[in-house]
Amino acid sequence: MSKDLQRKRLLSQLIFLLISNLGARFKTGLCYPFLYCHACPYSIAGCPIGIIEHAIYKKHFNLFLLLYPILMIASLSMIVGRAICGWMCPIGLLQRITSTERLTKLSRKIPHSIERFLRYAKYINLILFVFLTPHFLGFMFTDICPIGFLVGTIPLSILYPGRFSPNEFFPFALMVFIAFIILIFLFNRGWCKFFCPIGAFIGLFNKVSLLRIEVDKSKCVHCNACIKVCPMGIDVPNVERSQECILCGRCIDACQYGAISFKVGV
Repeated sequence: MSKDLQRKRLLSQLIFLLISNLGARFKTGLCYPFLYCHACPYSIAGCPIGIIEHAIYKKHFNLFLLLYPILMIASLSMIVGRAICGWMCPIGLLQRITSTERLTKLSRKIPHSIERFLRYAKYINLILFVFLTPHFLGFMFTDICPIGFLVGTIPLSILYPGRFSPNEFFPFALMVFIAFIILIFLFNRGWCKFFCPIGAFIGLFNKVSLLRIEVDKSKCVHCNACIKVCPMGIDVPNVERSQECILCGRCIDACQYGAISFKVGV
């Protein structure tokens, strides 16, 4: 397998991780196009989920605040799709570190019916905990978000031990964070596959994004090498423009026959 493409992806992920944490020098006033907490001491932008929750908090609509992250992410997603997840997201980088070949094989052993059901959980997260719960009850997702706990709560408690004061959601957030850590060590990109609400939203645009993975059926010999390396468990030769595809390019590297490539355009 050629590693040149994956080196470029790693470099891209590291650059975006660095950019995401330049807030010690300046703040942008923008929001991230991926899930990353504005409570991080060095965050450069806001959390799109947090902005959405504030926009619809307890039936007090702020239409501009609601449309701002939705339209920004939608516009970017129509260009690159879930390449945001595969090339930009720092949590994607974290899961790349925790993923192993053993996990890839383990993930393929999950019964298809169970895995298909679990993949719908991220859409439930998006609809229930990001839109409905804040609208009718109050903040929910951002109070227990494991990403916020990782890049916000933990660094803040270390940097400001005397000033950090956990709220009433802290025990629940801690349990969710522990479950998150177990998940990403048990399943290859388990957070991306099953629970990430931003990934669920971005995935909707994979069908229309300008950047996509294309399989030349005339060259494909169905050796399944691409399926074996896909971190998202996609049947690459038989599923076009999957909502799960993060455009990581591992299938391109694995194909010895040049049947798979990136394509730009409609």
